[in-house]
Amino acid sequence: MTGLPGLAWRQLRANLAVPLALAVLVLLVAFVVTAWPRVLADVDDRQVAYETDGVSVLRRDVIGVQLGQQPGLPAAPEPGTTGLEPDVEASLGGLLAGLEELRAAQPEPLRGILGEPRATVETPEVDIRPVEGGEIGRPRVSFKSDPYLTDHVELVDGAWPAEPPTADPFAARTPEGMTLTEEELAALQAEADALHARPVQVALSVDAAEVLQWDVGKEREAPGSERTLLLTGTFAPLDPDEDYWGHNPRSAAPYVVDDLNFGTSASAAAYVHPAWDLAPPLPMPMAEPSVRMWFGVDGGALTADAVPEALAQLRGFTAANQPLGESASAEPLSQRFGSELPEVLTRILAQQSVTSTVLAVVAAGPLGVTLAVFLLGARLLVSRCRSSLALLRARGGSGVQLRTMMAAEGLALALPAAAAGAALAIALVPGRTSTGDLALAGGVALVPAALLALATSPRGLREARADLGTSRARLRWVGEVVVLALAAVGVVLLGQRGIQPGDGDTDPLLAAVPLLLALATCVVVMRAYPWPVRALQGALGRRRGVTAFLGAARAVREPAGGLVPAVALVVGVSVALFSAVLGSTVSEGVQGTAWTAVGADLRLSGPVFDAETVGRITGVEGVAAAATVADAGTIGVTAGGQTHRVELVALDPEAFRAVQADAVGIDELPTGLGPVTGDRLPAVLSTSLGAGPGADGVSASIGGSTPLDVVGVMEDVAGAGAAADFVVVDHATAEELTGQVLRPRVLLLAVEAGADPGQVLERVRAIEPDALAENPSADAQNFLASPMAGGMSAALGTAVVLSVLLVLVAVVLTQLMGAPQRARLLAVLRTLGLHRRQGQGIVAWELAPLAVVSVVAGAALGIAVPWVMLGAMDVTALTGGDRQPDLVLDPLVLAAVLGGLLLVAAVAVGVSTMMSRRADLATQLRTGEG
Repeated sequence: MTGLPGLAWRQLRANLAVPLALAVLVLLVAFVVTAWPRVLADVDDRQVAYETDGVSVLRRDVIGVQLGQQPGLPAAPEPGTTGLEPDVEASLGGLLAGLEELRAAQPEPLRGILGEPRATVETPEVDIRPVEGGEIGRPRVSFKSDPYLTDHVELVDGAWPAEPPTADPFAARTPEGMTLTEEELAALQAEADALHARPVQVALSVDAAEVLQWDVGKEREAPGSERTLLLTGTFAPLDPDEDYWGHNPRSAAPYVVDDLNFGTSASAAAYVHPAWDLAPPLPMPMAEPSVRMWFGVDGGALTADAVPEALAQLRGFTAANQPLGESASAEPLSQRFGSELPEVLTRILAQQSVTSTVLAVVAAGPLGVTLAVFLLGARLLVSRCRSSLALLRARGGSGVQLRTMMAAEGLALALPAAAAGAALAIALVPGRTSTGDLALAGGVALVPAALLALATSPRGLREARADLGTSRARLRWVGEVVVLALAAVGVVLLGQRGIQPGDGDTDPLLAAVPLLLALATCVVVMRAYPWPVRALQGALGRRRGVTAFLGAARAVREPAGGLVPAVALVVGVSVALFSAVLGSTVSEGVQGTAWTAVGADLRLSGPVFDAETVGRITGVEGVAAAATVADAGTIGVTAGGQTHRVELVALDPEAFRAVQADAVGIDELPTGLGPVTGDRLPAVLSTSLGAGPGADGVSASIGGSTPLDVVGVMEDVAGAGAAADFVVVDHATAEELTGQVLRPRVLLLAVEAGADPGQVLERVRAIEPDALAENPSADAQNFLASPMAGGMSAALGTAVVLSVLLVLVAVVLTQLMGAPQRARLLAVLRTLGLHRRQGQGIVAWELAPLAVVSVVAGAALGIAVPWVMLGAMDVTALTGGDRQPDLVLDPLVLAAVLGGLLLVAAVAVGVSTMMSRRADLATQLRTGEG
């Protein structure tokens, strides 16, 4: 084979190891750049489903409520439109058909996430006569109609309620024009009265019937009505945790309230046949019923890339009345819907913005190091081919021909490898792949060809000392000044704009500044590191021994690889440190958020925690301390000449501090809070009131106008669950001033050292099973288990591993590039009496100064970048709180990452020194003579 293809093929076979290494690297990079977007898309999609499914149906679903029968329901549709029974379709069919038409009229993706419409009709509650001697002093029921109830329950006992008596005896017995006698009229009237006087048939859940002490087949009276209620059957939910029951409270189970003043009351939904017209006077005199309609939201049907459009469509949908059809009198009907889903989608967009920006920064580092490694590989391959290329040049080969030959060699290597890497990523990694993602893999295939052509310079085919060249000095100065200026401008712009919330898109400025800072750091390293090395060289020149002196001299004259390995080292180290620091910051932020919300090892809320209950709980094994928090209502606080309505929080300061003694990342309760001192009441105010410690003229309406001694201010009181505006006072003093016994509904518990909070909680639940229990450690773990947090953690960990591996490859390639010149130098020195170990020391000295300086600079950059990002981007979406986390520098994590990087660099240098032993002395001397 002749011509350029033949020469390229022979050239490839002659230096097979380096091309194969480049091909493997291309395959791996193509795999990563194809898999990375797929992984992110999959994580984002799962995060959307996680966030939407994590909120209650009452917040997530799109709901409309019509109070009373005005403006009324749509007219019945054509028979058979809804698939319901004819009499049911005549009652609610028009509404359900109108809702379905409304859903079908919506654009995608909104139409796809709105589930099938559902509607129920319910009357206000009415009292029924209690059972004599029963536990429930005030039983109440509301009448409810739902055509789809039987899809969610199973009949346990009895039968379903019968259809309502809708037939009118007068209309049925008196054809048009027919005249009735008085006896016939009286008989029809008696028949109508008897028909409408029959008991109203209802069905209850098994639990409701048990609590109300109502047996199937029994009638119950409703005071104030001539009609009675007949329980015809009981049912049980097929799935008690189904979203359906969120829209139907008091249906699966009754709502029971224990009140010390009014006794025990219980209310439940009593279902009638869905054909009932619940408007007065049926089934009994009462206020107008309400109609509840909703679209269930399927979060799994919404992909992450469709969130912005879905958010805009949903806001438009809920901002205006939506048409439902026409009434029986042809009057157009409409309904206003509401949902808190826009808030959830807005939070998802903020999460996407933060994660995409952070991951863009994380990905840019390894990609930059990869580009540097590719360039080192291309230069290494060209250097191995220098003699052949020089011969071709001497025999008339043009620079274009030489570049074309090397580019063709690069394409022959990279195209199959990139295709294989992309195919493996699509086959092995779940997610979505767009055309742009495949374009990245195609771009990777072109990089080796472009770099090989760029490195094949006809002027560079002759050997020359790198430290004597001056032709590119001016261009280098210009480039360095531009890089430093761009980095400074970027940092200034970020500082001026302040912290910005995410809007779903990657922040281009924030993503670019870390890369500019990395390049600026590399410029500083390359300009600064020769000075201490020269000083070291001068000091070593006055000592015996040639190893350190000659190594330092070569480190100044020919820094191993120049700027390229410096970029690889600095960026690789900075990405590893950045990932570790950001991971620690986010983890601590999540922990701090959980502790701020809970306030102690365990938090119980809900029932009243009286002294007896607190005493029993304090005696539980593993409980070290307990403190109650009472909401004493809303009071007026005058501060700075203005009066604010705030929440009065009463607690025992000493017990509260004892509970929070070992709490993590929360603001401590200021000292000085306690009983009245002098004529003023010590108090802690929320920062929103604008009154600092020691402020004069602050008073509160507690038992009259009470002057306050402001002993401190806090943004929030961890665990208290207070509103945004609050004032905290001593519990006993608050009771004395208000003249009432405060009933705390929050109990904070500290767990003994070494005890498991989960096990302690199980023992506490045996005493108070109905309280809502919160554990900060469990809450933090649940948040970190989300797809977003898990994906971020995996991405940061992957970035650390890739950075370390790329640093290793960059160091090895750098040493291989200088291997021929180094081998000839060592051959000459060995003929002059240099020992083999001394030669290995010279090899180590070539890279050691640059490696040490680059690692130090990269470590500083790895800490500076997250500090810059925290000052310019709202990362609370990653921590679940509303307070920007502080930068966390975990000494153990930093030491582990830096130690690993230094170890990798040392291993790479060691490998290079070992390879230097393989050089044949006679061969190198003959090559040097030629």
